Amino acid sequence: MRRACPTAEDSCKMGSGTDVVRKATANDLPGIVTIHRKAFSNFFLTRLGDEFLRKYYRLVLNYHSGIILVSETESVLKGFACGFVDPAEFYQLMWQTRLTFALPVVSALVRHPSLITKVVYGVQRIQTPASEWPVRSCELSSIAIAPENSGNGFGKALIRAFLAQARSMDADCVYLTTDAEGNDAANAFYLDTRRFLQHEGRWMNEYVINDLEARGNCETHL
Repeated sequence: MRRACPTAEDSCKMGSGTDVVRKATANDLPGIVTIHRKAFSNFFLTRLGDEFLRKYYRLVLNYHSGIILVSETESVLKGFACGFVDPAEFYQLMWQTRLTFALPVVSALVRHPSLITKVVYGVQRIQTPASEWPVRSCELSSIAIAPENSGNGFGKALIRAFLAQARSMDADCVYLTTDAEGNDAANAFYLDTRRFLQHEGRWMNEYVINDLEARGNCETHL
């Protein structure tokens, strides 16, 4: 059985002693991008390209309230979880550093002009006023396990470690927004709090993680 570190401050051995959940470092970024591409092959951020993903995950890694955890076995990455406390501040930082992302986004639009609608929506989202984000919240922006390692408990271990880290950073709740349809596995971990229609007829669910202790109000208006 795998277990997660209480605060994810140090690496934590699980099960056989070869499985570990730990904080990510800059050296893990290439592996994180590779797992992201495998797990989310047709998703919007993936289609923006590897350079965008590297810059995005580096920004989270350097954000003072960012959380990136990795699961590894014998120094081989199996998956990762990424998010940040105080999403409003993180997205303000992303907007302030928007020129960093400009070239990867423009290059992606040249390759895939149909992405323009999603790019515009993404820009609007990161400019959402701070008052509309959940107070004292933590956004779980992505969690991914390499497809060849799915079903082995790595996802559960990462979720538990992520929750522990968010609690240690005084977050009242953790939430995740993802596709509503064809996502039965997510319902095993999350409690659906809101369903809404995004652009292009895409239904989304906003989830609150079931076992976060002292969970606060995580409702949003995004």
